Amino acid sequence: MCFNKVMKKFKAHGFTLAEILIALIVIGIVAAMVIPSVVSVVQKRDLEGRFAKANSVLKQTVARAEATEGNFTNWEWISSDKIFFEYFTPYLSVVKICKPHEDGCGEDIDYKMLNGSIAAVGAFPTTVTRFITNDGAKWLIGVNSGCVSKREYCALVRVDVNGDAPPNVYGRDLFTFFMLPYTNEVKPEGLYEFPLPYDDEKGWIAYEKQEIENDCNPESGGGTLCGAKIIADGFKMNY
Repeated sequence: MCFNKVMKKFKAHGFTLAEILIALIVIGIVAAMVIPSVVSVVQKRDLEGRFAKANSVLKQTVARAEATEGNFTNWEWISSDKIFFEYFTPYLSVVKICKPHEDGCGEDIDYKMLNGSIAAVGAFPTTVTRFITNDGAKWLIGVNSGCVSKREYCALVRVDVNGDAPPNVYGRDLFTFFMLPYTNEVKPEGLYEFPLPYDDEKGWIAYEKQEIENDCNPESGGGTLCGAKIIADGFKMNY
């Protein structure tokens, strides 16, 4: 009924300039309220997919290398260069490599913690091998020499799932994984409590669930443990 009246008025007289301006203002206000949240959701979905892919690529790369080289507990854990070139490159689509002390792989990007504070330590130091894969992801491999005899993690693998593109935040596009000997597992930080050694009774110790939840609080958490939460939540960023 109301719609018909409006349409009759439009056909008979048209809308006044004031009415049109008011309508445009209302539309602008609604758009300003809705568009940022829509963009945020779209970005989250994109980063979730990229994290899932990075998680899969890393684990598949290790599994394929193990198929020819044996389980990684027995690899030669001497340097990041050796591990990358001998065990990783045959199974990755790499478009750029930065060896230790070489620039050019996004080492100058300033990263933030999930709560917005500036990260105290650079995420991609030039002291280790860094590389970029064909999907734009930026990676780092840091090797812990003598890891097996020390009963410690063998490699820290960090990835920015969308390269240098924003948001450059721990727990959003930046995540850390660990290659753990004895059990030959690849786990995100959170499912392994860095840098604890292997325990004969408990195995590799993980953070408590509440510790992970607290770290993934955008108001107060650092975000370094959020890879574990994303996996637990079915590869969703529910934070």
